[in-house]
Amino acid sequence: MRNLKKSALISLVGLFLIALPLAVWAADQQFGQSVYVAEDEIVEGNLIKAGNVIDISGAVNGDVIVAGNSINISGPVAGDVIAAGNIVRISGPVAGSVRVAASSVEINAEVSHNIWAVGSSVFISENSKVGWDVYAAGANVEIKGPVKGNVWASGASISIANEVAKDVVVSVDTEGEIILSPKAKVSGNLIYKAASEKQLVLRQGAEVAGEITKKTVATPAKFHLSNVLGAAYIFVKVISLFSLLVIGLVLIALVPKIILNVKEEMMKRPGPSLGWGLVYLIVTPIVAGLLMITIIGLPLGLMIIPLYIIALYVSKVIAALVIGSLLLDRLTKSNKAKGSLIWPLILGVLIFVIVTSIPVIGWAIKLILVLWALGAVVQIKKDILKEFR
Repeated sequence: MRNLKKSALISLVGLFLIALPLAVWAADQQFGQSVYVAEDEIVEGNLIKAGNVIDISGAVNGDVIVAGNSINISGPVAGDVIAAGNIVRISGPVAGSVRVAASSVEINAEVSHNIWAVGSSVFISENSKVGWDVYAAGANVEIKGPVKGNVWASGASISIANEVAKDVVVSVDTEGEIILSPKAKVSGNLIYKAASEKQLVLRQGAEVAGEITKKTVATPAKFHLSNVLGAAYIFVKVISLFSLLVIGLVLIALVPKIILNVKEEMMKRPGPSLGWGLVYLIVTPIVAGLLMITIIGLPLGLMIIPLYIIALYVSKVIAALVIGSLLLDRLTKSNKAKGSLIWPLILGVLIFVIVTSIPVIGWAIKLILVLWALGAVVQIKKDILKEFR
């Protein structure tokens, strides 16, 4: 159903909004086991950290950009909060917006601007206040605090239990419910997508000042499979985006000179790079298979296969980096942008994921880009071996 696709789309947008700033700063940060900001501590400027446990009880006079397993923000934040983790709890006032992705999202605070929340469970408590809009996607979405703007939500179950100053636009799956509790008061219109009108539950006392409009959705029998595949496809693309960014940041941190050498080789000799890439792609698995036929060559063959897979994946990252570099060179004259490998990586990964997702021709574009980078990697490896000899 289209409502599931919308849910996946909101999730994708939310993850992009969170992934980009985290990726930009991640390469420059030290990833500790835990991060603590005491209640009497004041952080001047932005707080950008990653760790297993992150507990921020003190004030932050800037933005908070964090990633971790368990994140708890109880101190006041003067800017935005951008967080990704397993459990994220925000109970301190936020002067800007909140953008968060987690398995469990709990917001129990006053947020002056927008809330973007993606998770299995999204809970905005009765003690919270939202100055602008709420964008939420998850299996269970509960909004119990007042919202001065619009509410856009998608999921399996959506509950609204307070005032919404503008419109509410929501969608649920075939077995879900949209529940407006007795305290719910929508000053604008209520637009919902559901398979049946029975899925909209208006408790006694709930008020909708504007029009209530049900959008038509397709029947489950006709669209069930395509929905699952569509949501799964978007999920895979999100995972691919994160994976490429993480691997790229690791490569930039560990072997920046080799990355630059491969990039230079790709630009200098694209033809030979494509040729060597094709040779490596075809010959390597054949050689590994022949080695594994013999007892003596079996260990070597088993070692070659994972190295082969790693080389293919790393080639995607390098190809994305080169694409981003080429585009940035054309779009900007900033020496800062050109000197850093992080911005080209972020831009290139986004373009790589989008372009290679184009129907019919996407696979061909991906193959060419991977071969181009793979061949350059082979050439650089040959040069390194010559130096050792």
